[in-house]
Formats: sequence, C-alpha cells, structure tokens
Amino acid sequence: MDYIWIGVGIAALWILNKFVLAPVRHLVFNVIIGLIALYFINQFGGAMGLHYVPITWITGIIIGIFGLPGVAVLTLYFTFF
Repeated sequence: MDYIWIGVGIAALWILNKFVLAPVRHLVFNVIIGLIALYFINQFGGAMGLHYVPITWITGIIIGIFGLPGVAVLTLYFTFF
C-alpha cells in the first residue's frame, strides 16, 4: 500500500516539474540572456546608431517570452519610433 503512495508522489512531482517548473526555468533563462544582450546593446549600440532601450518590467516580460528576437524587436522599436 505504501508503494502506491510513493508512486503517486513521484508522479505528482513529475507533473509539477513538467508543467510548472520547466516553463518558469525557460522564462528565467530567456530573461537572463535577453537582459545581458540588452545591456551590451545599450552600452555599445550608440556607436552603431541604436537608441537606448530602457530596462523595465515590460521589457523584461517581452524579453522573457520572446527571447533574443524580443530584444531585436525592442531595439528596433526604440531606435525607429
């Protein structure tokens, strides 16, 4: 009987990892990589004619969802608009 509950617990942890922790881990990884790229664009982009992109919650969410293409779109948006 105890082995059934151990199996249920392992299945619950697997489901938690699959549907909650893995997407959060992916989002955090995208935010970290995107903010590092955005930092370098803000530091060295002026020499290439790119405008400063503010680092806010909104830009962090966009970068977290879209990753590096989100950084490119934000940079182009703040450069041309």
